[in-house]
Amino acid sequence: MVHIGSAIEMYSLITASAITLFLFAIGRFYRIKFERETHYRWFLVPAALLAVSAVLRALNYDGIILGCAGAILLLVLTVMLYGTMMGVAK
Repeated sequence: MVHIGSAIEMYSLITASAITLFLFAIGRFYRIKFERETHYRWFLVPAALLAVSAVLRALNYDGIILGCAGAILLLVLTVMLYGTMMGVAK
């Protein structure tokens, strides 16, 4: 039986993974449209880490390290994508 806290955590991780896929699509669009490097392929890594963390949580294993690693990588990639799209000087 899945407890409500575990169900909410799994739902949150799956939702974060889906949002990450939208960021992947935005980065890919920007790469194709404006021909600037966005490193959009790297957005698949945090999406996979968050999804695996949700699956591990569903199987009653502790996948919090994978979720945290995915969140940190997602933060770094999002800041890089923002900098590319807004023309922030390096």
